Amino acid sequence: MRKALLVGALSLLLAGPSIGATIRDNCGCGLGTMAIGDKPPTLLMQFAATFLNGIFCNQTFGMSSGTLECEPHVGIASNVEMQRFVGDHMDQLAMDMARGQGDSLEALADLMAVPVTDREDLFVSLQSNFDRVFPAENVTPTEVLVSIEAVVQS
Repeated sequence: MRKALLVGALSLLLAGPSIGATIRDNCGCGLGTMAIGDKPPTLLMQFAATFLNGIFCNQTFGMSSGTLECEPHVGIASNVEMQRFVGDHMDQLAMDMARGQGDSLEALADLMAVPVTDREDLFVSLQSNFDRVFPAENVTPTEVLVSIEAVVQS
């Protein structure tokens, strides 16, 4: 009897699909996920996808290149042009943000493609969250952009 219960439980574990999940949700992107495709996300299928993704070491490449059904990060912090701008104008940007106006804020809004009609709201929001965007003197441009993105999304 115990043996039958154990075999039944093991069968459900290996063959039973996860409720509402997909292999992509559980295993990410990569060759393994592409190879397994739309099969039910059983433990065995998830293990196979994860194994294939791991053995080929392809997820990092896929995430950075946007291939292998991986989607690159699309937030403003990933924008190289904005990182360069913030890095080159960090001091001026901090001063303009503290005042809530200025050329560097206008340039940043241009890079962010913020409509002219919405810029005043953006500048007020950034000014009121200055300590969140610039929490320390040695903050990096990427940290500033991640903080700006968090302020904009909140």
